[in-house]
Amino acid sequence: MSDPHSLRRRTFLGGSAALGAASMAQAQSGGLPAGTVSIVVPYGAGSTNDIIARLVAPEVSALLGHTVVIENRPGAGGTLGIGQVVRARPDGLTLALVSASSIPINKALYRNLPFDPVRDLTLLVIAGSTPNALVVSADSGINSLADLIALGKRPGQPPLRHFSPGNGTSQHLSCAQLATLTGLTVENVPYRGPAEGLTGMMAGETNFGFASVPSVVGLIRDGRLRALGTTGPRESTLAGVPTLVWMGYPGFGDTDVWYGIAAPKGMPAGTQALLRSAFGRALADDGLKQRLQRAGFDPVPPSTPEQLDAFVQTQVAFWADLVRTSGATLD
Repeated sequence: MSDPHSLRRRTFLGGSAALGAASMAQAQSGGLPAGTVSIVVPYGAGSTNDIIARLVAPEVSALLGHTVVIENRPGAGGTLGIGQVVRARPDGLTLALVSASSIPINKALYRNLPFDPVRDLTLLVIAGSTPNALVVSADSGINSLADLIALGKRPGQPPLRHFSPGNGTSQHLSCAQLATLTGLTVENVPYRGPAEGLTGMMAGETNFGFASVPSVVGLIRDGRLRALGTTGPRESTLAGVPTLVWMGYPGFGDTDVWYGIAAPKGMPAGTQALLRSAFGRALADDGLKQRLQRAGFDPVPPSTPEQLDAFVQTQVAFWADLVRTSGATLD
């Protein structure tokens, strides 16, 4: 690995061209160039993506010996932040917090992106997953999914209104899937983000919605929201809340939302191995596992690069089919 002090001296003497050559040579040998590691989160502060990134970053920073910072770059359904990482030098200093929304869902929704989130990114690790919870306001009088369905099918009842953080998000697609499977007629009310959607529902603007468990666990514990069920194949960290699969809707078994770390394509193998190892060791730490679970995330077993590539391809096919059958459109 090149001496960081020597690298700085070459920078002063040779400018950005020297820095680029030194950085890539160092990365090729399996190290990181001097500098801060940025994890670009393509959604705002307080989002589920942001929560998991901020939990993982300090642990990885200690293992890498580099400062790791979170850079929130929201906009255009996550494509602004992802595009920034796609265009970055693949030296290990610029990474993306990616998810089911930012890779397979956006690939299905956006036809004219200047990049391909599958082709132009390398998924290094999956940090965790979380189901979406079907929630209503605690004072709504709706105590179960059966109550919600009965309300939606009451004679003369207008379409049920559900909130979402935008058209084509996993939360919107979960609502569309619920409508298809139960025969409900629903109307999507997109908000700027999950917090605004939850606030609107509690103010009576909508009847229900899906939200990631980390974004609602505190409101459920405080008694302000009621969870009627969760997506995914397993019970979540919300004690006593049944899965929609258990309630007779097996189509929800594959809709956990996963979160991972990705890098620009073209990253040298040595740098990939270094980063995979650091993130893997951090995620194996019992203390971090407990903090992630308290926040509402489920651990995910480690995967090889080949397994991750196969997983992404499977996810692309699954979400593309759900986008197509749901009729989801962009704002």
